[in-house]
Amino acid sequence: MASLSTGSVNFPTIIYENSAALVETLATGMKTNGIRPEIEIFDLSHLHGARRLIEAGLIDQRPHVRFVMGVKNAMPADEHVLDILLGELRRLIPKATWTAAGIGRHQAEVMGWALALGADAVRTGLEDNIRIDKAHLAASNAELVVIAGEAVARHGRRVATAAEARSLLGLAGQGAPAAS
Repeated sequence: MASLSTGSVNFPTIIYENSAALVETLATGMKTNGIRPEIEIFDLSHLHGARRLIEAGLIDQRPHVRFVMGVKNAMPADEHVLDILLGELRRLIPKATWTAAGIGRHQAEVMGWALALGADAVRTGLEDNIRIDKAHLAASNAELVVIAGEAVARHGRRVATAAEARSLLGLAGQGAPAAS
């Protein structure tokens, strides 16, 4: 898998620029090379961009979508906003799998909201958050993964095996290209 953002967004210090032409080029390359995109949604309009990629045949009808919340100048980490995004995802791309990622201090709360709403996966790691809590830096991704596993269990679910995760996300076995 590889991340594919379907539009531009203002980050705190830069414009994360993804023109329609660039997005189509990246989606075409991913399809050609058997790479399954994880569609990163930083703005409601990005869902519509993903729908256009489906209509153009560049991604399949069951993409994996990740709502990215809590980036300054982009989508706030607000549970009501996640409800709106999920409703729009279900309307536009009803077969999609999904998750939501909270950036920085929002990681745990957004993960909890996503689990409560039936997310197909959770995301954690140092790329999004470097702290266990306000006073403690994470020693590694593994420490954050343990916390995510505990959150999954608190919501009455269990962590998937690698094979189950590949199946859920539409990925082929290890080392083989994914079917499209």
